[in-house]
Amino acid sequence: MSKLDTRLEEEKSTTSTTSTKNADQCLADDMLAGGAGSVDRKRPKVRPAIHPAIKRFLSDEKLVFSLIDGLGSPLNVLFPEHIEETIGRFEQVYKDRQLQGTIFYTSKPNKSLAMKKQAATTKVGLDVSSEGELKSALSSGFYPGRIEATGPKNFDYLSLCVQQNVLINVDNITELQQIAQLANYSPTKKARVLVRLDGFEPGRVKFTAQDSAFGTSVKNAPALIDFLLEHKDRIDFHGFSFHFNAGDYIRRPPAIEECLQLTFRCLELGLSPRAIDIGGGYRIRYAADQDEWNAYVEELKSSVLGNRESLTWNDSGLGFHREDGLLKGAANFMEHYHKNDGHEDFASVIDTPLPAFDGYSTARIVSDNMFELHIEPGRALLDQCGITLAHVNFAKHSILNQQLAVLDMNRTNLNSTQLKLMTDPVVIYRNADRKPADKGVMYVGNLCLTHDMIQYHKTFPDHVPQTGDAVAFINTAAYQMDFAETHVLEQSIARKIAVIESAPGEFRWFLDELYNPLAIAGGIKP
Repeated sequence: MSKLDTRLEEEKSTTSTTSTKNADQCLADDMLAGGAGSVDRKRPKVRPAIHPAIKRFLSDEKLVFSLIDGLGSPLNVLFPEHIEETIGRFEQVYKDRQLQGTIFYTSKPNKSLAMKKQAATTKVGLDVSSEGELKSALSSGFYPGRIEATGPKNFDYLSLCVQQNVLINVDNITELQQIAQLANYSPTKKARVLVRLDGFEPGRVKFTAQDSAFGTSVKNAPALIDFLLEHKDRIDFHGFSFHFNAGDYIRRPPAIEECLQLTFRCLELGLSPRAIDIGGGYRIRYAADQDEWNAYVEELKSSVLGNRESLTWNDSGLGFHREDGLLKGAANFMEHYHKNDGHEDFASVIDTPLPAFDGYSTARIVSDNMFELHIEPGRALLDQCGITLAHVNFAKHSILNQQLAVLDMNRTNLNSTQLKLMTDPVVIYRNADRKPADKGVMYVGNLCLTHDMIQYHKTFPDHVPQTGDAVAFINTAAYQMDFAETHVLEQSIARKIAVIESAPGEFRWFLDELYNPLAIAGGIKP
């Protein structure tokens, strides 16, 4: 049993209600995940789901403080070995359904070199979105045959893709024309391509059409097919692709149906497509407990209606507002609790019956026809792979008397404007002298801006974070810790370290750029 687990067991058997807990007990309270019991409506919590190894890491307070003191704040901590767990879950879905194809780890959600290097030791491919990401992929251990190039592409990006014989997920007809031109100078003389489509008809299930800057309208598929037929000698057409955002499940079956129908049409015309790429958009479970999450959202709505004190900065409502005494609007934050994990979301998509194919599932059709199924799970592969640590600079009250904890980080270090992380951060208290946080706390950044909020909602730790304490934001590896960070006002961006657990509760850390999983596995790195 880990040191943290021992603490939790001890606290469960304690009936004392004293507010003078020691630092270990406060940390354990903040980190406890699952089994919420009754929900405190006055002090609603949304405890984060936390990987057991990350719990053990955070319970080593001496290590946490030495890292943040020595390497600065904010500090992004990656757990690269965890990606093998998420990859393994998706691979099991393939194995159970006898599917072939490639799971592409997407480098866009996180810039960590350690994560790329760890992923390179597995069987996954790598999805890159720029020339810079492609160069980084090649230097991280991915050979060209394992790489897929997505995103809008300039001529230099396309040239490198063609030269390296990378699979190109084509966005538009202009890219396709440029690829055909470049293939004349390619050593292989054939460029490998997928063609990304969008604008699918709703079919039997109606949905509101959404515009997109990516892909080509499926209405233009006949012209694309004609071009592919004309340039068969220079373009190796692998198949059609699409990509939808997280939770957009109603649009997927019609998209899969059309892509499969177009695939069979291409085979009839003399092309040789062998794959369908259904993208990603599979979700992460951020909150540990559904009741806690639902309760917080209900209390947020209640505060917007004026039935309790405000839970949001400047009464923003986070998308909700009051109109004629009624609640209007919709949440501008993502759903934090899902029944299914990412691989289970994926399984539900490919197991859904397709009416256009007599009710057979995507998995069955792909397997029976010996097609390959490609996916880019994106954030789902980075679930529980990283946290963000920050020093507390000081505590103060706002002009309207809100309790603030001012952190040595800013909103770009957590992508706080675009992706609002609603789970409670874990507070690691350094000093014994502390005040109870009876009215909640809001976390503020270090920019000289009045709207530099790390979180736009109120949380309720046991005590007010003070100067020198540390705050850990959980599950930030996907699109949060470094996706939007900048040197605005010449503030520092976060350093990255990779952490591995050599034995339960025993951790080793490396600068992100110096992490080498092969050397570690082979015992070359001590």
